[in-house]
Amino acid sequence: MDSKINRGRMEFSDENYEKALLYFDAVDESDEDYDFVLIFKITCLMELERYDKALFLIDSLLGEEPDNELLMYEKIRCHIALSEKVEALDTLKKFEKIMASDDKRMMLDAARFYKILGDFKNALRFCNMALEVDENFEDALYEKSLIGLSLNNDDIINNCADKLLLITGGDKYRILPVFYLKLYSGKFRDCVEIVDELGSEIKDETRIMIQSVIYSQLCESLGVNIHLVDGEDIGIGDAIELLLDYKENGTDHGIVNDIGFIIM
Repeated sequence: MDSKINRGRMEFSDENYEKALLYFDAVDESDEDYDFVLIFKITCLMELERYDKALFLIDSLLGEEPDNELLMYEKIRCHIALSEKVEALDTLKKFEKIMASDDKRMMLDAARFYKILGDFKNALRFCNMALEVDENFEDALYEKSLIGLSLNNDDIINNCADKLLLITGGDKYRILPVFYLKLYSGKFRDCVEIVDELGSEIKDETRIMIQSVIYSQLCESLGVNIHLVDGEDIGIGDAIELLLDYKENGTDHGIVNDIGFIIM
């Protein structure tokens, strides 16, 4: 292999893309490894955000290999980076035809591309396709929930959150994003159950902070506040339960821990 290619690859490995390009540009088109070098050049150009030049090289290679999945993938990325929505969507349609029917990762990437381009219908379709391959594909469930957020579709958000709850298995770092999905979709009782399930996994101050978020969102959602008759205080957990009882049963006054309250 040409020494310029080897030097270019070394610079590439060190993420010195500008220097790597200098070596790759010096490789003659007659070199038997020239097409191999072009792939490296495309990556360098994209890392340097020179998407128009990368796209020119991609299109030249696609002329010889129109069904090259990697090239088509990078072409979509370039069009998106250049704000060429029509061209990106057109390339995505072609990309669908050559995508492997069991490649859940590529399906998820297609969903993300469609979401970036504002086509939530197709974004949702590809998330569902990825989940047909693997129903416990966590990344696809999160992506689908984000699409649900964009569509303000609480059913999609809540269904994804339910599946994610089963997968996360009480891991506090993985379960907290699910908590916020439940919170957004108004499933406050589920939020309380998540906090209870975490148990000793979280510190008391963290628990109180999370409970305060639940309380605040409940008040905003219901358009009410709790007023204590004697001006005393009750725990945040008790306050949440009062609001949930009001939401579920309409109880708007009473006594808790010997303290009178009115919800209005």
